Amino acid sequence: MASSTDAGQPANGRTRLRDGLGFFGSFLRNPGSVGAVLPSSRYLARALVGRLELKPGELIVEYGPGTGPVTDVIRTSLPPGARYLGIELDPRFHELLTQRYPGLEFHLGSAADIEGVLRQRGLPRPVRIISGLPFASLPAAVQDGIAAGIVHCLRGGGGDFRTFQYVHAYGLRAARRFRALMAERFGGFERLGPVVRNVPPAFVLRYWGVK
Repeated sequence: MASSTDAGQPANGRTRLRDGLGFFGSFLRNPGSVGAVLPSSRYLARALVGRLELKPGELIVEYGPGTGPVTDVIRTSLPPGARYLGIELDPRFHELLTQRYPGLEFHLGSAADIEGVLRQRGLPRPVRIISGLPFASLPAAVQDGIAAGIVHCLRGGGGDFRTFQYVHAYGLRAARRFRALMAERFGGFERLGPVVRNVPPAFVLRYWGVK
């Protein structure tokens, strides 16, 4: 649970240490869901977010914000009038996020339900989707469901989808399957990195242009 000093504030050294311990605990409880031992570094977060050239009313969605390292970069980069939605499956992380970032909107649930979540909240299709989900450790059916939602949200627009894969997991079967799945659905692809100032190092993957 976040303290009152955390609300709306960037993570300091003490907060990052507490987040790391909490993240590690969640990894031990459910490694297939969390998929990482530590939260993303600010270097990986910045590479993921990139430049946010959103217009008033446009939406950015984050899948699996965890303890909020990427959320924090989005919050400080979000143009006036632009909107944010974070979708987090872990109740502990969801509670922390809602307390730490009271000005942002979070949904407790699965990213595969993105279409229904947007309808329920009266939100437009996102211009950008950023994901911290561990696709290299997700079952094929879960990958398919999330990919279908991403395609639905970005079809007909000029938006993009960004995620990352750890260097050591890049060649795993599930990781390769996810990239092939996305390549079938998107015409544009870019790989950035690796971001070596992250533990572990990771590639940033960017997809755009739904086929």
